[in-house]
Amino acid sequence: MSLIPEIRVAIVGGGYAGIAAAIELKTLGFAGSATLFDSRIQHQKITQWHKLARGESAATYEVPFAVLARRFQFEFQHRKVSIDNLLFDPERELGSSFTAIIIAQGSHSPPAPHGVWTLDALRDDKSVQAEVRGTSRKSVTIVGGGPTGLQYAFEFAARKNRVTLYEARDRLLPTFDYSLGQTAEAEAISAGIEIRLNTEITHVEPGIVTSRSGTQETSQQAEHVLFVPGVRSTPSFTCDVSGRLEGVNHANIFAAGDSSYFSGRGLNTKSAQAAVRKGQHVARAIVAAATGKPLPGYTYAEIGYFVSLGPKNAVGYLLSQKAAFSGRAALMLKEATERQYNLYLAGLPVYP
Repeated sequence: MSLIPEIRVAIVGGGYAGIAAAIELKTLGFAGSATLFDSRIQHQKITQWHKLARGESAATYEVPFAVLARRFQFEFQHRKVSIDNLLFDPERELGSSFTAIIIAQGSHSPPAPHGVWTLDALRDDKSVQAEVRGTSRKSVTIVGGGPTGLQYAFEFAARKNRVTLYEARDRLLPTFDYSLGQTAEAEAISAGIEIRLNTEITHVEPGIVTSRSGTQETSQQAEHVLFVPGVRSTPSFTCDVSGRLEGVNHANIFAAGDSSYFSGRGLNTKSAQAAVRKGQHVARAIVAAATGKPLPGYTYAEIGYFVSLGPKNAVGYLLSQKAAFSGRAALMLKEATERQYNLYLAGLPVYP
């Protein structure tokens, strides 16, 4: 019999952090209940979403929340939650009273020009998904040289599209060490991807993309434009070492995932690995508080990170960003992280 007091936990958002929190609560054996709220009916493995550009179906990378709810014993409510309203009056917004609330909403696409593909549209618009899956031997412009843009660039290039990749800063993967960006750039050039650094998109109209680098403005034909210049976390929350929100009126509201910044030495990047660990950590903190134990600190340190470069390649690093590498070994490690998450959703304890 569980010795953990009955607690009611609301999880707002069913991405990597929200699902990890729900799984961890079950793992810890608490005697209460968890309710997960999300505006979608499927959990999406968004870090594998670039494979739609290979022609694969989105359904391959989705798991119904109803299935996960049965497997991990939580309740699922299909509806959108206003974070502003939640912070003002949690009980009214959620329709019930909860012992603790975890805000686990992920990032979203920034405002985009009309007529372009965005990551949000790729997640929710079946017609956009069909367009991306069927794109071959076309001219494709990608705005954003971060992990998402880079992965899509290689997928489109592998299907004989003419790909131009724009990045406003001076290198690809600009939030990482130069080593990773330089390795990725060499592979992109080898794959026939045209790279335009220090270049901003100023205007998009049907079939034409206009860009500016310094004082020079140029236009280029583009049958399709994918707009992924980075993601935004709105709102963004500063948390203490246990994941509890600072500066709010309600004591038991936590955050996890892209929308959260934890104090302490742990990883705060916008990555699936960090989101999973934050979701686990917050669940442990809630149970610790309920049982009168000290709240744990967040100390997760990233071991490595890998980005897919099409079906046959990847780039990344282990332990040090300054030692980036690509090729078969990187691809095997990238695929291993994807399999690890698939096993996690199947119920295996692969994230200790």
